[in-house]
Amino acid sequence: MRLIDTRTLELGWFNDNEIPTYAILSHTWGPDEVSHQEYVWISRARTLSASSMPVSLSQNDQHAQASLMLALEMMIRGNSGALSGGMSESDLMKRVGYSKIINAAEQARGQGCNYLWVDTCCIDKTSSAELQEAINSMYRWYRDAEVCIVYLGDIAKNHGDFRTASEIARCAFTNSRWTQRGWTLQELIAPVLCRFYLQDWTLMGEKVEFLKELSDVTNIPVHILEDSRSLSEVSVAERMSWAAHRQSTRIEDVAYSLLGIFDIHMPLLYGEGEKAFVRLQEEVLKTTDDYSLFSWRANESRQSTYRGLLARSPAEFQHCHSIERENVMSTFPIASTPIGLCVQLEFLPDVKDKSRVLAMIRSSNSMSQRLAITLKCLDGGTQYARVDAGTLTAIDNWPTGQLRTIYVRQKLSIPPSFTTTDFKCFHIQRRISNQITPAVRIISVTPRAAWSEALHELRIPENVTEFWGALLLRVQSATYAHSLNYPVAFGFNRATSHYWCKAVSVPQQSQNSYSIGTWPQAVKVRIPDYVYDPLRGNDVRSDMFLVGDSDLAINISISAGLCGDDIALNVYIDGLVQWQ
Repeated sequence: MRLIDTRTLELGWFNDNEIPTYAILSHTWGPDEVSHQEYVWISRARTLSASSMPVSLSQNDQHAQASLMLALEMMIRGNSGALSGGMSESDLMKRVGYSKIINAAEQARGQGCNYLWVDTCCIDKTSSAELQEAINSMYRWYRDAEVCIVYLGDIAKNHGDFRTASEIARCAFTNSRWTQRGWTLQELIAPVLCRFYLQDWTLMGEKVEFLKELSDVTNIPVHILEDSRSLSEVSVAERMSWAAHRQSTRIEDVAYSLLGIFDIHMPLLYGEGEKAFVRLQEEVLKTTDDYSLFSWRANESRQSTYRGLLARSPAEFQHCHSIERENVMSTFPIASTPIGLCVQLEFLPDVKDKSRVLAMIRSSNSMSQRLAITLKCLDGGTQYARVDAGTLTAIDNWPTGQLRTIYVRQKLSIPPSFTTTDFKCFHIQRRISNQITPAVRIISVTPRAAWSEALHELRIPENVTEFWGALLLRVQSATYAHSLNYPVAFGFNRATSHYWCKAVSVPQQSQNSYSIGTWPQAVKVRIPDYVYDPLRGNDVRSDMFLVGDSDLAINISISAGLCGDDIALNVYIDGLVQWQ
């Protein structure tokens, strides 16, 4: 790791077996931090300046070499002391970020530490390999530091009208960005000694003095703040909850900032977005049988919401600060397979809905109630989805359920003929086909009040048993009877879970009846009765209509699928382009 010599402010590299005693800075980044390259430039400029002054003989060779390197670099840059962006070393040294480093070095030196680590300038972030190693080592570096210097740069000395040290600290921790950032979670937990400094570098106090105040603000138990060696005894869900309200500039850092909290290492893939947090959970499952990881709750959840077993972000663990894992060892490992997570859970019937089951996750709440999530089978076999993901079911009497081995994909795959009463909407889409078809446009929809033009969805009302809708289509080609309209109807019965679609026949002499204002009534009377029969099943889930007098067919079909997180009925149409 790189360290700053607090006496000379020079950067030095130390292998793992030769790292000296060091202090470490914890802070929140501002807009004018000093990068590794900029700090090296400042150091070389200072070396050149020092070389023009009398030095001892023992220093001559070192200063001469450094001066020569800097002079060559300046010649290459084509000026006498500026970076490629036109900023000189004197400009850099005026930055708040540089002042922060100087003050931190002074405080470290006062604590007897000759070396200091600062994340802004001690990592060469232009090297992906070095950045990855640093992030995977970060928790260990903070844990092994002699002292962690916490700089609350947004808290003034006289912030608020408070008299006691406890009141000052509570106000500071409540209002500072430092307690709200993702990376600073491990920077609070890992070090044994933390010293908190206000904006003007006045010492506020040490972590041991403010354990209660820190715990109240961060929801981290006092015993963890006192001694992080017991971190592994805390449930995975509770540890996730500590990060629920913290923010990171990059989405991936929401996950990467938690690596040390779970004592895992994994490659960094900036650009993967929310997948980073899913990967983090998969890595956690490789090291533990703690099923409390499944106790998250979706922030927005409906009857139609279908999810996998893993959360999207720590925010979905915000209610998990009191969840404990059961003291029962699992004999069946959780495995990641091509068809989803393979997990063994105890099943109980859901008395509210026979199509669902309650799966106990070997965890309990603060009232010692067992916790269960709701699952629904997708294929009549072993493929399941989590439903009603916004709730956990608390069970009082600790029953023993039926042990089942199931698979749950994180990205669910819904069987096309899947049936449920939960369908949220008809989602209108272009059908993928190798056939060359003219453009087909929607020129009218019924019922209009249920239609979302932006989403191409026709919402199915929750309180309606039988619902049908229809589209009036037009083929956009003079070659294929541009002037003809083609009605397509589809429906869903919530009582039987039956759904269908139908291309309504259009006699040439009846084309006038399909005017924009009156077409829904004309379509309704031409829908044949057999499409409503649940026994017809897949026989009434596809159809076609011929375009004019040609032999060109426009195919339509309906099948179950996902629309976002919601279970929906997808209506596919050849050549569909957009709403007109």
